[in-house]
Amino acid sequence: MHYSQLIEVFICVVSVLHVSASPVSVSDKLDTGSSPELERRAKIQLFHITNAAAANSIKEGGAKLQVKPTIGDDFNPKGTGGFYVTDNKNEIIEWCKGRNAGGNRAKTNCAELITFEFDDSALSSLKVHKFTLPASSEKKDMEPWMSTPDFEQWHEFTSLCTHGEQTDEDVKLAADLANSGKDLDLVIGPMVSTEWVRQYAFRTTKALAHLKFVSVAASGV
Repeated sequence: MHYSQLIEVFICVVSVLHVSASPVSVSDKLDTGSSPELERRAKIQLFHITNAAAANSIKEGGAKLQVKPTIGDDFNPKGTGGFYVTDNKNEIIEWCKGRNAGGNRAKTNCAELITFEFDDSALSSLKVHKFTLPASSEKKDMEPWMSTPDFEQWHEFTSLCTHGEQTDEDVKLAADLANSGKDLDLVIGPMVSTEWVRQYAFRTTKALAHLKFVSVAASGV
């Protein structure tokens, strides 16, 4: 091979190596819109326990905001719609049994466990307020949480929703919690009397649109 031909081969090899080593943009390497792994990572399971008739209605027509005209819920004042779910399957079953005082009433009202799927990335498009939870149900773990400003906010907000007024008017609620958080789509935080369990209170149809029915099964109560 002539010397000039060797030079040409060397130049070609260097050119190929240069191209293969050139940087690739992140957008070229990662298509976040089509990655099954990323989609699974963004979705969480949420649970709702109810009677058979309500479960069938949700299965057929999806979850709806439940309006209580005379009483308020933890994160919803009376007369406003809300739909509550949790990420703790076992605890919500125990809560329902206790609320219905066991026996046949519990078996009826807690008969069906509905599983939903929620895309956690939807939080960026919703107006959300999220409270912290205590470390556990142990008294020693509850006390540090109860001394935090977030606990005070949670306590006064739940009082405002359930009773129509705060128990301590000296606690100024955060701006998004004022007027019972009327502009919020979703409130996430502890359940009253079961504070170590996280609940999601869907307050608008916009928020509920991101809650997808997966399945319904007997709760085992």
